[in-house]
Amino acid sequence: MAYWISNKVNKIRDNLTHRHPKLPDFHLADESLPFQIGKNISVKEYNDFLDRNESSGYKFHFDKKNIYIIEMAYAPHERVISYLQDCFKEPNNRVKLGPIITSGQSYHYNPIGIGEKIAPDIAVCPRENLVQRANPYPDFPRGDFKRNSHARIICEVANTQKIDLWNTKCETWMHEEYVRCVFGVKIYPKINIKRIVHQPIIARLWVRQALPGGVLSSNAVLAGNGIYVKEWECGTIHHNTHTPTGCNAPNNNEFQVTIPVRDAFWDPPILGGVPNVEDYTAVVPDTVVGENFVIDLYDIQQVVLNVN
Repeated sequence: MAYWISNKVNKIRDNLTHRHPKLPDFHLADESLPFQIGKNISVKEYNDFLDRNESSGYKFHFDKKNIYIIEMAYAPHERVISYLQDCFKEPNNRVKLGPIITSGQSYHYNPIGIGEKIAPDIAVCPRENLVQRANPYPDFPRGDFKRNSHARIICEVANTQKIDLWNTKCETWMHEEYVRCVFGVKIYPKINIKRIVHQPIIARLWVRQALPGGVLSSNAVLAGNGIYVKEWECGTIHHNTHTPTGCNAPNNNEFQVTIPVRDAFWDPPILGGVPNVEDYTAVVPDTVVGENFVIDLYDIQQVVLNVN
């Protein structure tokens, strides 16, 4: 079996000399990630590749003409995404076609890239008839890859994905001013301690204004733009010390994430070709219920803890 897998890996690596990315035809182990599947790939070739493999079950990363698989669609990853989408739909007040749209992996332009597509796990945006029509990138108002409303709130969930790549992608989104905040969840492998299964999890929130318990981003560029980040250890134990986190019941204020609903409707007037944010306050439609999106980190813990 090891010889067979080795041959498959070598075959994939041989294909890297060609200009067409190739998905593996064998099961990738978690420890194999990130796994390179393309080399010397142009932006156009990468974007075309994404169009062909939108439902492959992999999450891809484009870096200096190289393509990597960095995440696989396992149940913990997908269940957390489903839970978060429900949280962002709540202000629609059970209306199926409400003013807030939540979508998964909608292609946008990489804010610090060279025209390549980038997709979040969740994009929260306003319905198109509530905001100004998007212009072709890079003009304002911003839109996604198809000129639909640009995401205002982003969620990124990492399960098999390495924490550094996950953190980098979250911070990448904050280079786009139409993205008002990013919420990220990093899931670590379960740990069995004295026959009890524990689940370490980290959550982080990047925002554009100071928040209680938050600190200025350590990323020099983001710090210069006033980006703050807050972190929670919200599993049953800390990921590095195995001590209890205190996240052990629902509705604990210390483990509640609140994001202003108005962030989803950020749409300042465009003057001289750029957003004019002076004295601007986003307008929330009357049909929206509540002032904040609320994410209970205990719920996320339980979602992950109870799935394999």
